[in-house]
Amino acid sequence: MKKTLIIAALALASFSCGNSYVIQSLQEESVPHIPCNADHIEVIQHVIHDDGSATWQALCNGRTYSCSRLSGPDGAVNCSEMESQMPE
Repeated sequence: MKKTLIIAALALASFSCGNSYVIQSLQEESVPHIPCNADHIEVIQHVIHDDGSATWQALCNGRTYSCSRLSGPDGAVNCSEMESQMPE
């Protein structure tokens, strides 16, 4: 029940693009998958879908990660490092 309320709150909050609760939640969900603390992760893009699934990009230590969360009670999160788009 609590997870359903959180998902509903996130979906509702997604209408406010800069909602700090949504950003903080995505930062915290990224932590186990990105080698940074939540307060060092910057969410630069996010989309939260009606079914509770979400996609976002996160920056940390000069690296960009593409993250997603599945819908449903487990809501598994996955993040993978993106290739650099700028020449080194």
